[in-house]
Amino acid sequence: MHLCVERGIDAWLGPERSHQDFIFGNTAVEVKSLSGTERNTVRISSEDQLESLNDALFLRIYRLSNLPDAVNARSLNELVAAVLNQLEGTDFVQMFDRKLVEYGYVPLSDYDEPAFVISGVATYFVQDEFPRLIRSLLPAGIINASYGIKLEAIAPYECDGAAVFGDN
Repeated sequence: MHLCVERGIDAWLGPERSHQDFIFGNTAVEVKSLSGTERNTVRISSEDQLESLNDALFLRIYRLSNLPDAVNARSLNELVAAVLNQLEGTDFVQMFDRKLVEYGYVPLSDYDEPAFVISGVATYFVQDEFPRLIRSLLPAGIINASYGIKLEAIAPYECDGAAVFGDN
């Protein structure tokens, strides 16, 4: 059993409508994926995603390539099954199932394709000068915002992914 899988399931707060996807201790992590034509811009869906009351906030971006014939290509259904297999025999199976239901996941055959490969991972430390829109600084009358951020604009904030877990 991988302790990191259990820790990840426990920290996954996205299904509970948290502003960030994961909270590890006092560290928040917002996760995004890029595929297809989304090569140079990451989409932020609300003014709350890159604002946090935690001590540290990271943006973690996964580049996905649609390579169904690759040995390590996985569909959404295959990824869920792999996590459930690792959790077998633990209390975390029920927790993971509950979170999947809260998030709206149902193992439909539509999720058997496409099969993706993670072709890159980048982690960014979100701090004061990081380009972002946040609720506390929105002009009066603006109640929500979604926007894109150019990856080249956040390149100076890239950090070692181990920083997310305090392992650096």
